[in-house]
Amino acid sequence: MYLFNRNLRRHAGISMVELMVSITIGMLLVVGITTLISQQSSASKELNKSSQQIENGRYAMQLLQDDIELAGYYGDYYSLGSAPVALPNACATAAADLDAAVPLPVQGINSPATVPASVSDCLSDANHVAGTDVLAIRRADTEAIPVASAVAGQTYLQAGLNSSQSFDKIIGTGSDTSVFTLKTKTGAIADLRKYLVDIYYVSPCNIPAIGNSCNGSSDDGGKPVPTLKRLQLSTTSGAPAFTVTPLVEGIENLQIDYGIDTDADGAPDYYTSGTYKQDGVTVLTADDWANIVTTRINLLARNTEATAGYVDAKKYVLGNAGEVGPLNDSYKRHLFSGVVRVVNPSGRKAK
Repeated sequence: MYLFNRNLRRHAGISMVELMVSITIGMLLVVGITTLISQQSSASKELNKSSQQIENGRYAMQLLQDDIELAGYYGDYYSLGSAPVALPNACATAAADLDAAVPLPVQGINSPATVPASVSDCLSDANHVAGTDVLAIRRADTEAIPVASAVAGQTYLQAGLNSSQSFDKIIGTGSDTSVFTLKTKTGAIADLRKYLVDIYYVSPCNIPAIGNSCNGSSDDGGKPVPTLKRLQLSTTSGAPAFTVTPLVEGIENLQIDYGIDTDADGAPDYYTSGTYKQDGVTVLTADDWANIVTTRINLLARNTEATAGYVDAKKYVLGNAGEVGPLNDSYKRHLFSGVVRVVNPSGRKAK
């Protein structure tokens, strides 16, 4: 009986001290694993935000590049004619106004603090980030359609031979296709191409909380995200009108320098921010805008979400517009820059 009790005491289990030590070690392991998982999750989240920012910036650059390269494409129509006396209203929808603006495939508004009259008919101050550029591109669609397929209210350009057998163009809408009388060399009615006016700008929000205008802190679910948007000449209720399309979130600044060709060789002789000539004093005229052959895009993209503990102390050089920053907030940013040739106008000059 004595031996049995002695052996029982030898196998009675762990002591309280051993139990406490085991629990402490286990808790330390759990804390360590939890911290590691949290750090990996945070790093993964930051990597995803940075990847999205880079992808957004590249996509925005590609969108602008593609449209700028097509600026001044009017199908078979080659001779653009003389520039208008005054700079056209970029928001104009009347056929006569659009026709007069054909010689200006590229038209920019340099860093306006408030939206000027030349674009105020379709863009409001509330929907534009003050100090960022506005860019208008004019061109025809690359796809031609027969006159019978024209949509009421949509604006089209037709290029072909007129009654005098001279090559000409006509701009009108699908609401009255009788105006499209130009013909091909075979005598058939020439096809139509949509006449496009694309206006790019930076808006302080993506989705307004109320109506169609950005309202402030309530937009985008309470966290407004600056967004590259485009106004495009289209049709609404059977009439020409500009429709807005949000393109890329996180684009907070757009600055464009324009290369002007002064000797008609198709190459830029100097760059301007879009306000003055090379002397920095003389305001650009419609003739100057008709001689734009290249653009330098400077685009600042930021994360759509803030990074806790991060302070952006960097400076960003946006071409002729100069530096911005440090912005001293919690958003990480990246600057995208590139030169884009305005292929059609520069190609016409080089020949």
